[in-house]
Amino acid sequence: MITSDGGNLALDLTQLAANQYAGGRVDTQGKYDYTHGTLEARVHVPATDGHIGAVWLQADGGLTPGGVIDGTARDGAEIDIMESTYKADKYPATVIYDGYGSGYRSSSTVVNAPNLHGVWYHTFGLEWTPTSPTYLYDGAVVRTVTDPNLISQVQEFPILSHEVLASSEGSVTAAPLDWHSTVYVDYVRIWQ
Repeated sequence: MITSDGGNLALDLTQLAANQYAGGRVDTQGKYDYTHGTLEARVHVPATDGHIGAVWLQADGGLTPGGVIDGTARDGAEIDIMESTYKADKYPATVIYDGYGSGYRSSSTVVNAPNLHGVWYHTFGLEWTPTSPTYLYDGAVVRTVTDPNLISQVQEFPILSHEVLASSEGSVTAAPLDWHSTVYVDYVRIWQ
């Protein structure tokens, strides 16, 4: 569920039925995508309890354009700038490529993120160049990719999401279903 809260985007966590929950997602698929540039998002990340906040990019053609599994991210990737899968103040910065099936591949770095859940807003960024995408947390570099096989060279669209995932720590059944479990987004900026 997506709501507005005084000018901020609110991606709520909602219980639909017994053991059935929903988050929210906003993306620009089919409306805006880009290749190379800088993305910065100012986001409040709630405590992780079986649900996550995420800032990421996705190739419009998916991870295997034309069904080709080529061992690289050059033809499209899921670029997870931030995915709050841990209860502790850390998160993975990940590149996923060659689909979600048998060809699935990924490269990830766990980012230590002081006060991730304790301070209201943080900035998450990606300075994406053809040769070295750089991930940022509150303006500090937390990962730089230099392997050319891990760098997408195609247009990607930005996504903000609040997801219920079995792979995240905790249990969504323990999450408070109020503002404590909401992902708030102050802004997203992209420069090219």
